Amino acid sequence: MESIQDKISQNSARSSEISAGWGEDEKLFFNLFALAALALIALPVGIACLVLGFGMGDSPCIMCWHERFCMVAISFMALVIVRYGFKVKYLAAILFLACLGLYDGFLHYSLDGTGGGYLDIKQGFGLEILGAHTQFWVVVVHFCVIIFLGVILLLGKNVGKIIQKSEEGAYGAVLPKFALGKVAVAAFAIIMAFNCVQAFITAGPPPYLASATPSRMSIDPSKWFWELDHWDEHEIDFRESWNPKLPNLPK
Repeated sequence: MESIQDKISQNSARSSEISAGWGEDEKLFFNLFALAALALIALPVGIACLVLGFGMGDSPCIMCWHERFCMVAISFMALVIVRYGFKVKYLAAILFLACLGLYDGFLHYSLDGTGGGYLDIKQGFGLEILGAHTQFWVVVVHFCVIIFLGVILLLGKNVGKIIQKSEEGAYGAVLPKFALGKVAVAAFAIIMAFNCVQAFITAGPPPYLASATPSRMSIDPSKWFWELDHWDEHEIDFRESWNPKLPNLPK
């Protein structure tokens, strides 16, 4: 049987071998993914939570939380790529989540952005950024995710080789020591901690759900509002009744 010292020597030799094969194109490729994860969690998610939420009292509605979850999940999958390599299933997950985020954004904007959103009377949700309400920026962010993913694949060299090495686990000794990846993970953990606090204040613990028309966010527990109304909702029907009541017309 091999001794522990022999196994350590073999692992050390393999690590040196992998590090030697850590090319500049691979560094650029994973740096871009780490940068994308950092930008997504720090800018739209971080600004929504820290600036709009804790700073300006904005409370996410139930759809806002779902849209923010899509952004968080995409950032998390980018960090998974930075840690475990670029695998097809991770790419598919990012594309699926980006499409889900676009759908949520268009749906939310069609319901609130063209009606309730622009009729916002500063009750604490749907704040404006550069003149457009936050529902609109959901669409922009998820569209940029797809664009930036395309840029990464376009700039990446030997993407097929990177996928092959990732599937084989060849980056296992390198990626955990990836400096920019560590920074992105730290930012992700910090911003998610603040999001958990905001979610508890504005939505409450399970089984409570976020409100469709939330009140302004406050650290005063007496102003917290938790509700269970949305458990009774099963689907959204965009159609009016097939048999509407006739108006009272003069005879």
